[in-house]
Amino acid sequence: MTRTLLLADGSVTIQRVMELTFAHENVRVMSAPDGRRAMQLLEHEQPDIVLADVDLPEVDGYALAAHIRRV
Repeated sequence: MTRTLLLADGSVTIQRVMELTFAHENVRVMSAPDGRRAMQLLEHEQPDIVLADVDLPEVDGYALAAHIRRV
């Protein structure tokens, strides 16, 4: 069973490291460069886990977490 991880981080390096980390696992990594894009992805996807930087552009990680709790 494939699991989905939503990574919200503005660093392309961190995004790539996470993709490589889970490349040989049953984990699909979706990346969002900012909190607003992560919220948009959440409208269409239900990830099993969300990893978010607290210092995201647009919408910070705390606001993203509050949004996730509301939906």
